[in-house]
Amino acid sequence: MMLRLPKQLLNSPLRETIFELRFEPTMGAAGDILPGLLYSGLKSDYPEVVPLPLANVPRALREKAPELLYQHSHSLRGGTSSVQLGDRVLAFHVLEYPGWIIFKGKIESLLKATQDTGLIKQAERFSFKYVNVIEASTSERQLSLINLQLELVGQPPAERGFQLRVEHEEDRCTTITQIGPNAAAKLAISGKEVMGLLVDVDTIRFDPGHDFLAAPGSVLEEVHQVAKNRFFSLLSKPALERLKPVW
Repeated sequence: MMLRLPKQLLNSPLRETIFELRFEPTMGAAGDILPGLLYSGLKSDYPEVVPLPLANVPRALREKAPELLYQHSHSLRGGTSSVQLGDRVLAFHVLEYPGWIIFKGKIESLLKATQDTGLIKQAERFSFKYVNVIEASTSERQLSLINLQLELVGQPPAERGFQLRVEHEEDRCTTITQIGPNAAAKLAISGKEVMGLLVDVDTIRFDPGHDFLAAPGSVLEEVHQVAKNRFFSLLSKPALERLKPVW
């Protein structure tokens, strides 16, 4: 049966959204050059350039450490969004989600600007990560907010310290879902802290194709839909009602 998706959630649980592109560069020092090349075209939206701790690590050490290959060395920041850059990675990070149409448009503009630098040979993978915290009190059973049946020794697991991580394959994508009760998040504009159930959905598309950077639109749509379907399929009926859906 096809999943019915709401047009909008009036009480959105989305606290953080990240688009990440991992790529093969045309030269080893791409992460040191990209920030300067992109800044001239992006400075109206991201006026602040911030070197991150990795920028101080000698390049010879970076290239010998596999765990550093996809780490960020610089950040372009503006308001509640930022662009993180490294030798083989680019990430667009937003705390106030503007809606899919605007978010997708910003990604496409960023990919074009990055491709125009000539520093990307090909895309290796990209992903959408949606970090949700569904508000809930510590006195209620938060795991009842998702479609989950789990027992340990014939009993539901205690929620204190509970964490669940699962991987799911669908439509050439791998989706990593993480669930955790009693999580905390701070709202970007008001600074208010919210507590509740963490539902973290990270959908990855490997090898998106040689023409992805030139024409990313349709593939972005496909992967976004997979991530969206995954999130809503997790929600129990009471959880969805709590989010005030508009149909």
